[in-house]
Amino acid sequence: MEPASGSSSHNVAEGLLAHQVLQVGSSGPIYVEQPRAAARVPEPPHMLPGGIGRIVGRHHLLHEMDEAMTTPGSRCCMLWGLAGSGKTTLAVAWASSRIAEYPDGQFFVDMCAYSGTPRIETRDALRSFLATLGINRSDLPDNEAEWGGVFRAVTAGRRCLVIVDNVGSYEQVRDLVPGFGSVLVVTSRRAIPEMSVRHDARVIKLPLLTLDEGVELIAERVGFARVEREQAAARRIVQLLEGHPLALAIVSAKLAIQTTWTIDDAARGIEEEQSPLRFLDDAGLGIEVGRVISWSLDDLDAATTKVLYVASMLPSNECSVAVLCLVLDQPRRVCDRSLQALCLASLIDEISPGRYRFHDLMKAYLAETLGQVLDPAEQVLTARRIRTVHLALSYAADRAIDPHRDSLPVDQELLAVVGSTSFTVAQALSWFESITASLTYLIEQARADDDFAFITRFARALNTFLYWRQDVTRTLSVQREAVAAAAAGDPAMEALSRRALGRAYADIGQLEPAKEQLRASMALDATSGDDSGRASSHHAMAELCLRSGDHRDALRWGLRAARESRNGNNVVREARGLYDAARALNELGHHSWARGLGLRSLAMCEERGNDYGRALALRLLGATGLRSGEVEEGCTWLERAWRVEESLGNFRSVRTILGQLEQAYGQGGNASAVEEVRRALARLEHYPDLTQSTLVVGSPAI
Repeated sequence: MEPASGSSSHNVAEGLLAHQVLQVGSSGPIYVEQPRAAARVPEPPHMLPGGIGRIVGRHHLLHEMDEAMTTPGSRCCMLWGLAGSGKTTLAVAWASSRIAEYPDGQFFVDMCAYSGTPRIETRDALRSFLATLGINRSDLPDNEAEWGGVFRAVTAGRRCLVIVDNVGSYEQVRDLVPGFGSVLVVTSRRAIPEMSVRHDARVIKLPLLTLDEGVELIAERVGFARVEREQAAARRIVQLLEGHPLALAIVSAKLAIQTTWTIDDAARGIEEEQSPLRFLDDAGLGIEVGRVISWSLDDLDAATTKVLYVASMLPSNECSVAVLCLVLDQPRRVCDRSLQALCLASLIDEISPGRYRFHDLMKAYLAETLGQVLDPAEQVLTARRIRTVHLALSYAADRAIDPHRDSLPVDQELLAVVGSTSFTVAQALSWFESITASLTYLIEQARADDDFAFITRFARALNTFLYWRQDVTRTLSVQREAVAAAAAGDPAMEALSRRALGRAYADIGQLEPAKEQLRASMALDATSGDDSGRASSHHAMAELCLRSGDHRDALRWGLRAARESRNGNNVVREARGLYDAARALNELGHHSWARGLGLRSLAMCEERGNDYGRALALRLLGATGLRSGEVEEGCTWLERAWRVEESLGNFRSVRTILGQLEQAYGQGGNASAVEEVRRALARLEHYPDLTQSTLVVGSPAI
C-alpha cells in the first residue's frame, strides 16, 4: 500500500521478511512496503557448539528440562549454580540430543558475563542471530531497542531453540527471548528472578555431583578399568573436591596426561597441598579454577564482598546468620540481605533458614585472596572477634546446661555478646555440636596469636558438654592445651585447667597422671585461698577413687568436698560432694546411709533448681534401691531419673537408665514394663537430631 500524498514516511517498514508480526501503537498509521527483491531463504541456523561428550549424573535434570519445554506456557528454562557446576555442558547436551525437535534453527551465544573477557552486548548478539536468519543491518529499524521485537517476530510460530549462556543480568537476555512456539535456555551463575516472574521459566539450580556420579565422571575421562583398580582413591578425590564437576574434570585431565601417575598419587597431591586450588591450578591446562571463581565476585559491592570474606574466616564451612551478625556487629536484616545476595550469586548455599555453607573450593579461594580485601591488622581483629563470639556463645551455652557452675570473670566485649544471647538446653547442646569439628582450628589459631586467655576459658566452657558427650579423647586434647596456655600466659586459670585435665586423665583410665594434676591443682588453690576450687578438686579426687575402686578414700574425699562447699556456701557443690560420698557408701554395702545422703543431695538440688544434680541423685537412689534388693523402689527412682535426663537432652544417660530398667523389670517378671521400656529404647533410635535446634540471639522474637 502506497502512503498517501504528503504523508510522513517515518512509519514505513521496509525490507522485513514476510509473515512478520507488527504491533500498531499510537504513533500514527503503519504502511508496509513489499521487499524490493525476493531474497534467498537462508538455511536454518545451527549455532550450537560441539565437543560436548556424554554427561554424567544429570539425567534427572534433562528430564526436568524436557518437562519445562513441553508444558504449555513460555517454554523457558533457567539453569544456575556455582562456577564450574556444568551449566553450559548441561544446556548444550540437552539441546544437542533434541535438534530434530527444533528444525527451524538452534541459536547459541556466550554473553561472557563471567569469563574474564569483555561482555557481549545484547545488540551484537541480536545482530548475529538476525543475520543468520537473512536479515541484514540495513533491514533493521534504526532504533536498536526495537530489534528484540524483530527477533521475536521472525521466530514466532517457528520451532527454534535459543541458548543464552553465561548471563549476568536480565538486561542481557531480555531482547533475546524468542517468539511464541520457540524455546529458550538461559545459564548463569546468578539467579535471575525476572526469568521466572516475566517468562514463567523453570528455574533449576545445578547440584554438585554425588560420590558415585563423581567417580563415574573420572572413569569416563581416564578409563573404567583404571578407576576400578583404584576405586577407593577415586572416591577420595570426589570427597576432597565435594563433587565439583570442573575440578574433577581437571584432575581427570591431569591423570590422562600423566600416564605414570596412579589415581592415589592424585588423591595424595590434593591432600598434601594446603589448598586444593594449588593442585588444580598447577595443572598447566589453561583453566585455573581460582580465576573462574574470581569472576563470580566481580559484580559484588564492597560491603557484600567484605561480608563474604569475613564469613569465610569462620572456623568451618558452615555459617550461621546469628553468629555472623555478632561477628560483624550488624543488625540481622542487614546481614541477611548480604547473605541472600551471596546466595543469588552462587557464592554460598543456604542449607536451612539462617544457615549457609561454603564449597571447599570457594573457601580455599577466599583464604588465598583474603589480603586483597582485609589488611593484616583487620584480619587479626576479625579473627579475635570471631574467637570472642565463639567464647561468649560457648559460655552462654555452658551456663544453660549447668546454670549453677561457678562464673568466670568476663570482659566488657564478652559480656555484651553473652547479654544478647539466650539458649535452651537443647539449643546449647546444638551449639556445641555445631562447633565440635572446629575446636582444633580455633585453639590453634589462638595459640598462634598468643591468645592464652581464650584457650583456657574456651576449654572451661567446653568441659560440661564434652563430659555429656563422653568424648574423652577430645576432652584430654583440649584440657592439655588449656594447661599449656595457662602456664604460658594465664596463671589465674592454671588450677582450674589442671583440675579439668586430671578428670580427663581419669576418664581414660590414666589414674596416676590424674592424681598428679589434681594434687597440683589443690596446691595452687591452697596458695591462692580458693576454697571453691579446693572443693572441686576434692570432688574430682572422690570420682578418681571411685574409678580405681578405693571406695573408703572416695567417701573421705566426697565428705571433704561437701564440707568445703558448705563453708563456701555453695549448696550445689555440697550436694555433689554428698552424691560422691553416697556412691562410695553404696559400693561399700551401706545402702541405708547411701540412701540418706542421696535424699539429702536430691533435696538440695531440687531446692536450687539444679536439674543436672537432681538427675545424678535420682540415678544414685535408683542404683541404691537395686543394690539393696528394693527393686520396685529402685525402678521408681530410675523412672524419675529417666524423665529428668530426657528433659535435659542427655540421651546417652537415658539409654543407660533404660538398660537398667529393662534388666530389673525382666528379672522381676514384669513383662508389660519391659515392653514399655523397649518401646522407649526404639524411640531413641529415631529421636530428632539436636543439631537442627535454632540458636536464639537477642529477644525471643528473633
